[in-house]
Amino acid sequence: MIARLGWALADIAGMILGALLERLVETLRWLLARPSRMLIAGLILIGLIQHVALHRANDLAASRMDQAAVWHGKFRDQKAEMLKLVDLVRAARIEAARRDQANIARVQREWDANLSEVKHGYTADLADARAALAEWMRQGGGARPAGAAGRVADACLSPVPALSTGALRPGHTATLDGEQAEAVTVNTVRLEHLIDAWGRAASIDPNAQP
Repeated sequence: MIARLGWALADIAGMILGALLERLVETLRWLLARPSRMLIAGLILIGLIQHVALHRANDLAASRMDQAAVWHGKFRDQKAEMLKLVDLVRAARIEAARRDQANIARVQREWDANLSEVKHGYTADLADARAALAEWMRQGGGARPAGAAGRVADACLSPVPALSTGALRPGHTATLDGEQAEAVTVNTVRLEHLIDAWGRAASIDPNAQP
């Protein structure tokens, strides 16, 4: 039964294929009968080929346009992100500059305050040291007078003989005149307060938050 059905289908297919071949042969004979028909058929075939090619080209162009639109969208998004980054960097620079200015102002204020204290201390200590030196000189170079103020005056000044002039001879004791004692006193007090000012300046943190 199945074999008969297969042979029947094969016969039908053969008949259809034969009819198609016969129709094709007749068509070719009909076209060959007149060259104009062949020309028209060729033009129609070329038109169909061009139509297919144009359709494919349109599809390709549309695909590329869609891809270009996607790329343009991504580029636009990336540009927006870059602009945001630029704005963030600009804002960070402005904030850093503001903090730098604030730190500079803070450091300047602290330094001015410390410098003012050092100057006041220097003036007071120098006056006390000069007063102690004057008292010491009036006593002719003895021990530190009672009640003498100032860090320099706190040092025990060695007794020296009365003022004298001329070269120091072997076995003689050195003398100290008032001008020399004044210079030593001023330089000592100045050095102490310069060291104090340097220590105060070093203690200021330039990176601390204002």
